[in-house]
Amino acid sequence: MQPQTNNPQSPPSASPGQFDFMMKDQPKPPGRFSSLLPALPRTARIALAVVGGLFVLVILYSLFLGGKATNSDQLTAVAARAEEIARVSALVQSGSHSADTQGLAATTGAVMASQEQQVQAYLATNKTKVDKNKLAARLDKSTDAALATALQNNNYDQTYFDYLKANLTSYQNDLTTAYKGAGKKAQAILDMAYASVQALRSAPQLK
Repeated sequence: MQPQTNNPQSPPSASPGQFDFMMKDQPKPPGRFSSLLPALPRTARIALAVVGGLFVLVILYSLFLGGKATNSDQLTAVAARAEEIARVSALVQSGSHSADTQGLAATTGAVMASQEQQVQAYLATNKTKVDKNKLAARLDKSTDAALATALQNNNYDQTYFDYLKANLTSYQNDLTTAYKGAGKKAQAILDMAYASVQALRSAPQLK
């Protein structure tokens, strides 16, 4: 369509090419690519737009959905530490001669076991199989040896208290890390777990 030279101020007509003047008035940027696009057939330009759209979708998929496996690993790490704290607490519950220490160990073991089950149930609901090797990653038999030595040195309870202080703090760090990439349901579980651990850390023996 030729430019309207007689009346440049009048609005364009409602013809199919009514916006052609906008393209013609704009200066063309330098470069071979910019000169190539106007020469392409309309179908080719549509095809390029479709390919570009698919490319963007692939990038978005990798950014937002590709992180699920990593978060599953982080949730598994949470379950692994909870399982180990529960295991050590069960040892102390049967090995300590203090009713207060036994009570703390029993409560801690129950809380940790419950949280581990909730995390594993969430993963199962989302069809994520928990790797047994990763779940056992926090198993540390040196803790058992340290408790055995402490029993002989009459320092059993304090050794457990020191263990809890360090590992409950590390466990809360695991919860915080997993929370960042979790969905809303998982975040609700992790929120409750964090609050429960904070309550455990307020026990007089851990002050």
